[in-house]
Amino acid sequence: TYAANYALTDTSVSGSINNASPGWFSAGPFSEPVIFFNDIRRTDKQQGIFGEISMDVSDTSELTVGARWYDIAVDLEGSANSSFSTGFIKAGEIHRDRQRYGTNLSAQFNGPGGNTGNPSLDALDYPDKAETDGVIGKITYSWNPAEDIMYYVTWSEGFRPGLLNRPGGKSNPDGTYTVPPVTESDEVTNYEFGWKTVLSDGQLKFNGSIFKVDISGLQTSILDPSITNLFFSDNAADAEIMGLEGDFVYYPKVDGLMLSGAFSILNTEIEKSLTTSDVIAGEDLAFAPGFQANVAARYEWGLSSGNLGHVQGQVNISDESFSDIIEPNKAKQDSYSFANIRAGISNESWIAEIYIDNLTDKRAQISNNFVYDRF
Repeated sequence: TYAANYALTDTSVSGSINNASPGWFSAGPFSEPVIFFNDIRRTDKQQGIFGEISMDVSDTSELTVGARWYDIAVDLEGSANSSFSTGFIKAGEIHRDRQRYGTNLSAQFNGPGGNTGNPSLDALDYPDKAETDGVIGKITYSWNPAEDIMYYVTWSEGFRPGLLNRPGGKSNPDGTYTVPPVTESDEVTNYEFGWKTVLSDGQLKFNGSIFKVDISGLQTSILDPSITNLFFSDNAADAEIMGLEGDFVYYPKVDGLMLSGAFSILNTEIEKSLTTSDVIAGEDLAFAPGFQANVAARYEWGLSSGNLGHVQGQVNISDESFSDIIEPNKAKQDSYSFANIRAGISNESWIAEIYIDNLTDKRAQISNNFVYDRF
C-alpha cells in the first residue's frame, strides 16, 4: 500500500515540493516495511590552542596561569521522514512521493538567506551551524606554610559546545514557548579553596576543598509531547553549586591497620529558569545528592610462608537526589547504603581473594526518570 519513499533531500523523483529540496542523503528510496527513517549526518569540527605557565612567586608559593582558545562548529544535514505521503496510491497511478511530512535538516539549517527554491523552508532563516568560539582561563595560587601542608586557591572557567535542535520552531499549544533552532554553549565559573596535608608525623593524610560553581545557560534535554515527540535541548537555567569535599588515609598505632574514606557535601540550586515553566527556580540540580561518603578499614599481617594476608570492609552511603530538572520528567532517587567485604593472601607476584560486593544485596537507584510516562 506504500510506494517508494525518497529522502527529502533526494529530489530526483519528486523535485522541490512541500518539504523537499536538494541536500545530503546516503540511501534510498525506502520501501515497505521501512515506514520511518532517519538519514542524518552530524559533523563536529573543533580546533583550539591551550597551555599554562607555572612560576615560583617565593620559596614557598607558586602561581599557575592557563588559557584555552577554542572554535567549534556543529552541523546537521539530511532528513527524517515517513511513508505517510506515499500511501493509498491508486491502481495504475505512477509513483508520486508528495514529501509533505518529516524534517529536511539540510534545508532547515542552511543559513540566513538560504535559497532552496522552497519559500516555506527559506523563510526559516536558521543558521547553517551551531558555532562557538572564545577564550577561557584558569589561575591557581598555591603556597606551603610548612613542609607537610599545602593550600591553594583556583579560579577557572569551562563550557560545553552548542548544538542544533532537529525540532526547532515547534511550539506549545498556547504559543508561550518555541523550540530554539540553536542551543547555545553553557558556561561555568569555578572558585575553589583547597588543601593537601600530611599530619600527626605521617599518620594522617587529609585533602579537601571548598568550592562554588556558577553555571550560566545550563544545557538540558527536554521531552514534552505537547510540543513535539522528539527530544530537544535548551539553555534551561542559571544555577549555582556550593560544596565541600575531602578524602583521608589514617594509620593508627596498630601495625597493619589502615582507615581511609572520602566525602562530599553539596548544595545546588536553580537560580533562574530560562525555558518553559517545567523548570522551577529554587529546585535542586539533577544527580546532586546533598551528602555522599565512603569509609574503609583494611588490616594486613605477615604470614609464616612469607606471604601477606589481608581483610577489608567498606561502607558507601548517599543521600537522595533527582534525575532531572524538568519537573514532569524527573524522578526521586532514594538514598542508599551498601557494604563490601574481602579477604585474601598476596605477595609480590600474585594475589588471591574472596569477596562479597553489596553485602546486603540492595540495588541502589543511580538513574531514573518519568520521560516515557509522558506519552
